[in-house]
Amino acid sequence: MSLRIKIIPGTKYSALTVLSEAKVNRLPSGQINRFIKCQCECGLIKDIRLLHLVRGRISSCGCKRNTLKGESQTYLCKVWKGMIRRCNEDYSEKHLYFDKGIKVCNEWVNDYFVFKKWALENGYKKGLQIDRQDNSKGYEPNNCRWVTCKTNNNNRDNTLMVTYNGEKYAFMLLVEKLNRTADYKSIRARIVRGWDAQKAFDTQIRIGNYYRRITIN
Repeated sequence: MSLRIKIIPGTKYSALTVLSEAKVNRLPSGQINRFIKCQCECGLIKDIRLLHLVRGRISSCGCKRNTLKGESQTYLCKVWKGMIRRCNEDYSEKHLYFDKGIKVCNEWVNDYFVFKKWALENGYKKGLQIDRQDNSKGYEPNNCRWVTCKTNNNNRDNTLMVTYNGEKYAFMLLVEKLNRTADYKSIRARIVRGWDAQKAFDTQIRIGNYYRRITIN
């Protein structure tokens, strides 16, 4: 609920800097909308709806709408906004980004079209996701790439990484590579219990009094 969101004066959301709480707007239905008094980089002070502010739906007082040249609702622009929103202090999962010092480089934060130019020159296609190759570093040209949803999901801090035949893999990618989807729960349980990944994958899975045949591609 927006009533539970803590607002700290001085916090910045794109071009808007939080000043203080503003007058609450109560709709005829009884719904309460919190508004925050913010100062835009252009100098204008304006009351902004809190949820629109923290979710990145509004990034300025309106003065920057023309700077996006009608692209604010494009898929790539939404990727750009989402990237910036994830690194804000009030993002719902800030422990994954803000608390770790993950930031968006200044050249991208300050100019969407600089980001767009990099994206188009570095493999961007609609439907791909932006991914940080090194999760300890921020969003910057030398650390980002465009990947499928599956690859992105297997490159997160909480992804189980294993070593098999001397190579490092995301667990689920190795499961698919070895065609072991039917056994993945048993194999993962072995690894969690302390088994070496090589042994966990290569040892037959016992089903009742029988062993499941292993086929390694």
